[in-house]
Amino acid sequence: MNMDQLSDWLDANEITTVRTEAITLDGMSVGKHLSRHKFEHCLPLGPAISDLVLSVDPGGQFYLGFWGDWRSGVFGDIHQCPDLSTLELLPGSPGVATCMADHVNMAGEPLSICPRDLLQRIVRELDKLGYSALVACEIEVMLFRESFSEAREKGFKNLTCIGSPVSLAYLNQSAHQQSTFMAEVTRRLDTLQIPWDGWNDEMAPGQVELNLPPTDPLTACDQTHRVCQVFREVAYDLDKSVTFMGKPTTGWGNGMHIHHSLQQNGKPVFYDAGEPNSMSKVMSSWLAGLMATMNGTVSLVTPTINSYRRMVEFGAAPTTPTWAEENKSTAIRLITRNPKLARIEYRIGSGELNPYLAVAAILAGGISGLKEELDLPEPAIGIAWGLPEDQPRLPNNIMDAADALEADARLTEILGSELVQHWVNTRRWEWRMFTDQCENPDADSVTDWELNRYFELV
Repeated sequence: MNMDQLSDWLDANEITTVRTEAITLDGMSVGKHLSRHKFEHCLPLGPAISDLVLSVDPGGQFYLGFWGDWRSGVFGDIHQCPDLSTLELLPGSPGVATCMADHVNMAGEPLSICPRDLLQRIVRELDKLGYSALVACEIEVMLFRESFSEAREKGFKNLTCIGSPVSLAYLNQSAHQQSTFMAEVTRRLDTLQIPWDGWNDEMAPGQVELNLPPTDPLTACDQTHRVCQVFREVAYDLDKSVTFMGKPTTGWGNGMHIHHSLQQNGKPVFYDAGEPNSMSKVMSSWLAGLMATMNGTVSLVTPTINSYRRMVEFGAAPTTPTWAEENKSTAIRLITRNPKLARIEYRIGSGELNPYLAVAAILAGGISGLKEELDLPEPAIGIAWGLPEDQPRLPNNIMDAADALEADARLTEILGSELVQHWVNTRRWEWRMFTDQCENPDADSVTDWELNRYFELV
């Protein structure tokens, strides 16, 4: 969209205000509400904001123990560079539009720790190899009858779920109770021109899963981010509350499964009827890369202290570095029953993951497999939970996962050392905050510290 088209679009939709949306490492949306005049006149760089938005943890504490070459020597400014192709009407707010943006420095150069720019860079790396990707996310979220303020007063505990209190998935009587909320969610998604395949009552009490159709990686992540934002905004407007945190209650947790496939010249390349299990050589090498980088990727797809509480045997989340055809107990599930459906489902991710970082890490792992023509380990046989103790396990806490990422030369090379080291530092910081501030960091169940830190914001 050029400037003339922008003015025409703003005129046609009677826009007076534009909201910018850029993403922090922790996946939070940050931005400004700008007058139309200011929005148009600050292009192409976009509005300036303090670099503190990328320099604080989810509790509002500054990262002062480490810095980064992307920052000025003091607390300075960065810009939010708008992507005008994402400009859409903001549902429920007449005269207001919303626009995704990338974090750039004062000269307009991308920041190495901007999640959205990172994903675009990884997509370009894939393009150099002659491939494009399709990505689709399954979003899980829990709905509660209390408003956010009421939930806060209760310490985010003993909340009333919207739906049956019993752990039964696909229950239509629960979906009926959720339907008023979800009708408003899907109405707003339609306004934002975000396609959706369907939604259903999920396993945890009050849990909903919403499925998005496959599209290019950047669009998939923009849409996933906006879907999560819509859920929160509908909850605020209807005096309800929602959370994406991995384990907010004692029951099942929230995950985010990421499906993806590759194409070459517009044709799928994961399926080959002449190969065992119809798995093409491209898919085999790609999957081998995912397996080789899986332990390091865990940190980027399970980002919080709370994320790892999902990772228990027979608790739906994967616990072992495994893959198999049509096996939902493994970390990676393959679907190769026909050419149109052939894809990989990455099942490790927690509900509060940053989709841009997660998809970038997954693509980076696959790219390493293609470049190195890695050999694929054997698939898991049977259920991948409850295996003998001598069998490998995925990292199951934030520190071990950060160590695994730091040690992964493949991911570091493709994602960039500055991004990886900054992320690792923030995860170690998160562990320090937990052990310093939580009254009982050795607790086996979800702590008040986790609920207060993650329920509402991530």
